[in-house]
Amino acid sequence: MSGAPTRIRVWDLPIRIFHWALVALLAFSYTTGKIGGDWMAWHLRSGYAILTLVLFRIAWGVAGSQTARFSSFLRGARPALAHLRALRMGRHEPHVGHNPLGGWMVLAMLAAVAFQASTGLFSDDEIATQGPLAAKVSDALVSRMSALHSAGQWAIVALAALHVAAIAAYRWAWDVRLVGPMVRGWMPAPPGASAPAMRPAWLAAILLALCALAVYVLVEIYPMR
Repeated sequence: MSGAPTRIRVWDLPIRIFHWALVALLAFSYTTGKIGGDWMAWHLRSGYAILTLVLFRIAWGVAGSQTARFSSFLRGARPALAHLRALRMGRHEPHVGHNPLGGWMVLAMLAAVAFQASTGLFSDDEIATQGPLAAKVSDALVSRMSALHSAGQWAIVALAALHVAAIAAYRWAWDVRLVGPMVRGWMPAPPGASAPAMRPAWLAAILLALCALAVYVLVEIYPMR
């Protein structure tokens, strides 16, 4: 007679690739934006890749694996506050996937990154680099979008710092390891937990290709019309 599983698969491959690719691209975009010069061409390309990833994550949040779906981890303010109160009392209840606080962090980060990528499409550094849609709108709107794009980077930096601090706090205060499952996909099985349903990787590949095509049309074909 077999016993209960000691571990379960919590994150599928598409989510893990998305997560680490976004981390790398955000760091690359921040660095190239600060260096400027010839690196701004790569800054733009990185922004297009980030926008593609954000669109994919939204699509996968609707049609993807169980733990990737927004419906599985966006639970409202009351569960998030209850989770926070439990943490303050030294208690941590294991979750398969994002906990109620982590779910809101995901939403905040996606919103901030989507905002940054979108404003970058209309921005102009007034030196040599212009977003692909800047010529489609007024100079006043370009100026506003450029200012918002410049300010938006600090919102992402703040959210990233908060995210890293939360990971460290969960590890050292409650002995909850969050990085390992996002690398390997597996976590220790909580008592009574069942493995979440996973969607096939080929579906993720199709959705990613469609998102990439949409971004290509937006930044390469539409500006020429």
